[in-house]
Amino acid sequence: MVLVSPSGEVRIIRSRTADDTGWNCSDGAAIDDGTANDPSSWNAYTPQQLAADLQLAREVGEISGHRALGGGLASWDACSGRPCVLPKLARLVR
Repeated sequence: MVLVSPSGEVRIIRSRTADDTGWNCSDGAAIDDGTANDPSSWNAYTPQQLAADLQLAREVGEISGHRALGGGLASWDACSGRPCVLPKLARLVR
């Protein structure tokens, strides 16, 4: 698994700690289960999920200023009444 913090820090999980209370990471530092499972601190991805999400963010960034969108990304989901997540993805790319 790959852990990504809201600030962009990345930790790659290797194995369980000897006392089985957390995870050993590729940088040599362990992370306890409570912190690793806290969604406000880390989001867990498989390498494939992370690659797919980064590809989507790149594609959204490429089309974010396209004239064909007219009202912009914020209007894409206006009919459903749900908040649109595409502007958030575009900010991640930038």
